Amino acid sequence: MEQASLMDFIVLNLGHARTIHYWSNEDISSPFIRIYYIKKGRAFFHFSTGDVELTAGHMYMLPAYVPHSYECEPNLDFYYLFVYQRMASEVNVFDIYDFPIEVKSNEAANLLFENYCTLYPQLNLPSRDATEFANHQAYRDYAMAYMKMPFYERMQLHGLVEILFSYFMKQARLKSAVRDNRLSNLLNYIQQHISEVITIDDLAEKACLTKSHLIRSFSKIMGITPLQYILQKKIQHAQSLLLSTDMTVSKISEATGFNDVSYFIRLFKKNIGFTPQEYREKLIG
Repeated sequence: MEQASLMDFIVLNLGHARTIHYWSNEDISSPFIRIYYIKKGRAFFHFSTGDVELTAGHMYMLPAYVPHSYECEPNLDFYYLFVYQRMASEVNVFDIYDFPIEVKSNEAANLLFENYCTLYPQLNLPSRDATEFANHQAYRDYAMAYMKMPFYERMQLHGLVEILFSYFMKQARLKSAVRDNRLSNLLNYIQQHISEVITIDDLAEKACLTKSHLIRSFSKIMGITPLQYILQKKIQHAQSLLLSTDMTVSKISEATGFNDVSYFIRLFKKNIGFTPQEYREKLIG
């Protein structure tokens, strides 16, 4: 499988913030990548698999759609970069590599954030007090503003993302699935046909395996069954469409391969905790 890239993305926000008081937020599943550089203070990410402490001099990256909660102590001082990766026809870099959440940073990263925040103040969220921008929901407005920026400015921001991302790429590990050609081809097939109904029969025929062998092999490497993986990708695609388009929930249901919109809504709420409409309102107000 060819190495994926982050070429097709939108920089939503870039800025510097600090917490004045203790601050926490629960049950988050953002449709964009978050990168943080901690200048001073301490915070915590809480995942179903455990907790991560955020400390000064380190950078942290959360891929899109990773459920988590967080809490921040008073006087946390940090930079942030929010990147929305548009849906591609091939698997993205997070499907190919396992990335560390935390990396040791250096003064160069601090200077990059400082300089780019000065160059692009319009990308800052409205307040330097992080507790106020936690619920700022105009993500689509930020995406549209980025697309209207001059091409050379988008190139500069692209360079920033690539440099910061390289800190994490240096420690990334190739996923087992990518080493299995048949499985990696299946992941590409699923991504390319995400708007269609995909069955186990389709995948078994594509991989030249029996259905039982396919399910066992897929589950052993991916940790979930093929149908669970397909559903996960369809729900993520729906989240992307809810954020980036004005399509109705009915049209999004069709675009993600669900013929029954009521069934789609139930599945979405079961997996995300909100109906599609509630999720859209939560994101864009």
